[in-house]
Amino acid sequence: MPDDLEIARHAEEAEREAFRGAPKRAYEDALLAHVPVDHFLDAYFNGAKLAQKTKNARRGLINQFARWCVEEKLTLDRIDRRIIGRYVTQRIDAMHPTTAYAHLIALRHYWVYLHARGHISNGDDKGGAWVGQQIKDNSRRVERGSQDTERPFTAEEVITLIHSPYPVRQRPEFQEQIMDALKMSLLSGMRMAEVLTLWAGEVHDGVFDIQQGKTDAAARRVPIHPDLVEIVERRTKGKGPEEWLFHELQNERDAGDTFGKRFHRYRLKLGVDDKHADRRRSLVNFHSARRWFVQSARDAGHPSETVGDVVGHVPNKRDITFGVYTRGASEAHKRQCVESLKLPIAEAP
Repeated sequence: MPDDLEIARHAEEAEREAFRGAPKRAYEDALLAHVPVDHFLDAYFNGAKLAQKTKNARRGLINQFARWCVEEKLTLDRIDRRIIGRYVTQRIDAMHPTTAYAHLIALRHYWVYLHARGHISNGDDKGGAWVGQQIKDNSRRVERGSQDTERPFTAEEVITLIHSPYPVRQRPEFQEQIMDALKMSLLSGMRMAEVLTLWAGEVHDGVFDIQQGKTDAAARRVPIHPDLVEIVERRTKGKGPEEWLFHELQNERDAGDTFGKRFHRYRLKLGVDDKHADRRRSLVNFHSARRWFVQSARDAGHPSETVGDVVGHVPNKRDITFGVYTRGASEAHKRQCVESLKLPIAEAP
């Protein structure tokens, strides 16, 4: 009959024997942070007191950095100020200042968590090396002939995007997704992220009830255009309140980036482009649908304040009458604005 000491010794040997090979390496890698940058991302968001949409947005931004680190063969333990500075220079500097700032904020908060849990050794409670990263000033002196800016789709471009035969070699399962998202943005003025991450429970009583966004004004109620009713009914049918209308994107690591690339390929295959030699980006992109809505509403004679309330622009606080003393356009005026727009159709030959 073995005594207690012998039992304890056998138990220790059995545990040591079991904890070897791949499990042992995985444990040591996690202990020493020899793991991908996004290794602790699920744990971070499980404990983060953030709205689900904010989590989705930040997850996408952090995953962009994680993918870059995979490309550069960098694990979490190797990320220092020099590496972060290189990423900012290569990727963040080229972004719009608002997007760049959101990118830095997301990564800074993740780094605070990694430091607090002891997953990194070179952090602090403010964000470590992400703090103090300056965003490049992309402004430049305006020269003659250089005033070209990103613009709305023209009527002809909208017709091409909506009514053309689906491009050859474009994956057919994306057709409905692209067409639904495009029409929703054209006829509501919603941003791409707002369209893609809309919950089924946020569609009710004839409105898109957007709960949050990049500014305070982004939380708003947008009347559903009659031409979008079929899309809405199809995409909300049988879904729970927190399921996405675009459910096929809900499990993507970065829904906006994934869809943006699909639409980009679709647009180029149809020849809808406006790229100048001195510009990195085309003057048209998915955001041009939102711009088309604003331009069309303006051309229809709707007040800028009403259009701004529909698309979620921040009121001009210098305008005492409309920016301070009013609570925005009425539901009736917003609905009148939305329903006055019609998608262009090709003229019969």
